[in-house]
Amino acid sequence: MRALVLGVVGAGLGACAELNPEFLGPASASGSSMSTTGDASSSATQGQGSMSGSTGDSMGGSTTGVTTCDDPAQEVCDGGCVDTQRNVLHCGGCNQPCAMTQICFEGACVLNCPVDDPVACGLVCSDPENDPANCGQCGAPCAIGQFCVAGACADACPADVTPCGNLCVDTNTDHDHCGGCDQPCGDLQVCVGSSCVDGCGGGLEICGNTCVDTQRDEMHCGGCTGKCAPGEICELGSCISECPADQSECPADCADLQNDPDNCGACNHHCFATQSCVAGECVCSGSKLACGNTCVDTNKSELHCGGCNMPCPAMAQCMSGSCGCLGNLMQCGDSCVNINNDEAHCGGCDMPCDGTCNGGNCSN
Repeated sequence: MRALVLGVVGAGLGACAELNPEFLGPASASGSSMSTTGDASSSATQGQGSMSGSTGDSMGGSTTGVTTCDDPAQEVCDGGCVDTQRNVLHCGGCNQPCAMTQICFEGACVLNCPVDDPVACGLVCSDPENDPANCGQCGAPCAIGQFCVAGACADACPADVTPCGNLCVDTNTDHDHCGGCDQPCGDLQVCVGSSCVDGCGGGLEICGNTCVDTQRDEMHCGGCTGKCAPGEICELGSCISECPADQSECPADCADLQNDPDNCGACNHHCFATQSCVAGECVCSGSKLACGNTCVDTNKSELHCGGCNMPCPAMAQCMSGSCGCLGNLMQCGDSCVNINNDEAHCGGCDMPCDGTCNGGNCSN
């Protein structure tokens, strides 16, 4: 498990920040430089929408006349109609781009956590299933020396994984502990069978010192040395001057708006990494539900147990969509308590003890 910490801060935190406090500077439009865990597609610039009275370009550029959008939910930005609730370059208002590690959600730039660490705990992406700092839910740390196993604090790791520091890791595949603890692979390597081998994740290729998508990168189209001419788009590894008939032309990219998670329903409407684009809508996989900006399994999420925003009390675990107190604890109201030594619930719920509660019996 590698926690992702937001560390991208752009220059130019000017008046735009007043409209969108999460604005962190312009996102790259070239898409030619990516990390092994980054999004492989190049960044589009804005969504399309129907408009009237425009003398400008709906895909970008200046507007020389009055432009109005047919859809009242959209706003005119750079001559095009965009949904500022979802567009990553006009998030919360025109010309307020999110950082490359973010997505526009309900008009605010929020952390786009990867599948391996799907939950945003403040500025850190975490997997509450195995993160001892956020075990089971954000802000629920394990005690010193304990491990987080399946969302619960434990004194030891399971037999099939290795304790490395305060983490339980699979040294066969873990990038930071490949073949043993504290044996990290390089930036352009992956861990396979306990060995570091050259390569990039997500189908990307190594070009120089960068992982790139040679299927869609105009600077490395079809291979590291393939460079498209100005105005051309890289599609499936070939430079083309216009998009296929079944795809829409988003700036610097061709996209099927029905199933492209980077252009879902409109150009530059990005789905979260934990979502897929189905019929132009971002949806969660399987039985998971979208609770806020995270896809969660409501059968075992302590924050969303049985449904969104239905948290379990402290010291409780979500099992099959219902909260249950851990160990020999009993649920009394909204808390899990030990009725053997709790003075407010001595021997049972709401049985206060004026003295000392020991073994469920009250003594003065």
